[in-house]
Amino acid sequence: MTPRRRLVAAIAAAGVLTSAVLVLRDPGPEPQNPSSGPVRLTSFAAEYIKPAPRSGPISPPSSVWSSDGRVQWAPVPGAAGYEVFGRVVSSPEVAGTGTPDVRAVDAFGQRSLPARAEVRAGDDGAWRQRVLGFLEEFDDSRVERTVHLSGRRGCVTPSIGSGRLVVDVPCGDGTAVMRPRVPLVLDDADELGRVAVVTSAAGPRGRLVVDLVPGTPDLAGPVPPADAIRVVVDDSVAGTRGAGVLHRFEVVLTRDGVRVLQDGVEISRSAAVPKWRQASVLVGVTAPPGRPGRVEVDTIGISGGLQPVEEVTETPVVAGTLRVLEPEEEAPGIGVARTPLRNASSARLRATVRLGDGGDVNGLVAQLGPARIPLRPVTESWSGAQDAELTVAGDVPAELLGPGEALSPFVLRMPGASQAQVLESYLEVPGESQVKLPNAPEPPPPALPVMTAEFVGVTPNEATLVVTLDGSATPSVAPVAGFEVHVDQQHAATVAMPGGVGGRHELLVSLKGGHNVEVRLRPEDPGRQTDSIWLELSRSSR
Repeated sequence: MTPRRRLVAAIAAAGVLTSAVLVLRDPGPEPQNPSSGPVRLTSFAAEYIKPAPRSGPISPPSSVWSSDGRVQWAPVPGAAGYEVFGRVVSSPEVAGTGTPDVRAVDAFGQRSLPARAEVRAGDDGAWRQRVLGFLEEFDDSRVERTVHLSGRRGCVTPSIGSGRLVVDVPCGDGTAVMRPRVPLVLDDADELGRVAVVTSAAGPRGRLVVDLVPGTPDLAGPVPPADAIRVVVDDSVAGTRGAGVLHRFEVVLTRDGVRVLQDGVEISRSAAVPKWRQASVLVGVTAPPGRPGRVEVDTIGISGGLQPVEEVTETPVVAGTLRVLEPEEEAPGIGVARTPLRNASSARLRATVRLGDGGDVNGLVAQLGPARIPLRPVTESWSGAQDAELTVAGDVPAELLGPGEALSPFVLRMPGASQAQVLESYLEVPGESQVKLPNAPEPPPPALPVMTAEFVGVTPNEATLVVTLDGSATPSVAPVAGFEVHVDQQHAATVAMPGGVGGRHELLVSLKGGHNVEVRLRPEDPGRQTDSIWLELSRSSR
């Protein structure tokens, strides 16, 4: 049997004060069930455990409607989730069409009566006419022709599926940033310009960032240039956004400030007015952290007259060390192939550097074989603050073009480099790119809700154990059978919630002294791995 997944929480009390800290998770055993059917639990509580009483029947959604590829409904008070299209979700909307039945699900898995969706008139697509300067709908897998895509290798995996850019984040932490090769050029009107993005990125615990930056940076980082305009849509911004559901977000620049719309409805505004006439558009999408995730981008549109797209082919080149070196520091003997330069009439090296504490950016160079190429920022008003991300570029000397041996070493150098890091580097050569993104893999399977547990209201004789199951960050929740509580390795309670999707549960534990408590989540699927949380309850007096 593999070790049970453990989450150690230290709970210490001065007098009667107790708190929990989540520390560690390890793989755990698969629950054993003699039947191939779903796991079913029987509620149980030892004499010193008092579960909170169950509520009465839960009400169905009062209104359900279907429009623009989404099925939405009015949230139901007391609902932990909903059942629709034969699956369970946490948010009051899902991607889909038609007139499905929707049932509310309470914290114990009880279902409401069904509510049937009605079809409502959708968007007529007029918004597309306002962003005709650039419109990328990802119908062609050769995305590089129109968009530069940045992302940490291994943690950001782009692909194309069903006419959408699909970004998988296997590390559980990663951001993809897209820079259309056509800039936003402001108009001389009350509406200066507009950017539209149709994406699922701003769902629960996810994040959509639209940066408007003069120049051609690939990343803006945590400290954008002074003249940049940054728009962030996440959980702090009002609006219904279910996991995996596409919404249209528009950034509208006017003479009076910036308005942000979701599906045509204003959700935020700012008094910021651009000081520039032209800027690059950076669209950053971040999946919910903590587990493998997926984000989809359906469309990126930029207003303005139709503009030609610069035709270039990109070739990633990896520096021998990702640390920026001092000017005369010894470099690893690692270079790059000359292949992309053999038939090039010209070439440009671009890189993005995360700055350290200090360093002279004016002295930044790339050592490419025998040559040292000066690299200069591609935007004005850039920040030199620590952890700022700065895109730089320089022309490759003519003597490095054409056939020849590999170019070694390849490193970046800067006076006072101070732990500056190379985030990305690549060569651009003229010519239309033929690079294709792969086909998107199958969507990830339903995920178990994230379980947390803590003690609250601790006294010398009692403590309330609060167990929370949160499935809001996954497009489809794997139903749970319930959870078990073990005190000092003895079975103390079972909370049954057949077909449960999440919710908050309280159990009053009437015990004195210190104890080890384990909470085990039991999936409904007998073959699915479970989770455990370990808590230490201790009481001390002074």
